[in-house]
Amino acid sequence: MVGRKTDEIPLPFAPFGKDVEVVHINGGEGMRRRLMDMAIYPGTKVRLLSSFGRGRLVVQVGESRFALGRGIAYRIIVRENGR
Repeated sequence: MVGRKTDEIPLPFAPFGKDVEVVHINGGEGMRRRLMDMAIYPGTKVRLLSSFGRGRLVVQVGESRFALGRGIAYRIIVRENGR
């Protein structure tokens, strides 16, 4: 893929329990707005807490926890901190 760094991955592939940084969100304005309401936007630190098989993921943003559908989670591109 042109212009994409190899350390950028979809959120469901992030390591459990480690902070990752949101790099960008592949989605429309409505989805971006919903994620911004949860304080998920580029530059935000997110921690993947659990993944329920093929269903939702639970993430922590600051002191808050949210359940995200897998389809939305795949559109959130993250990278591990310090890279």
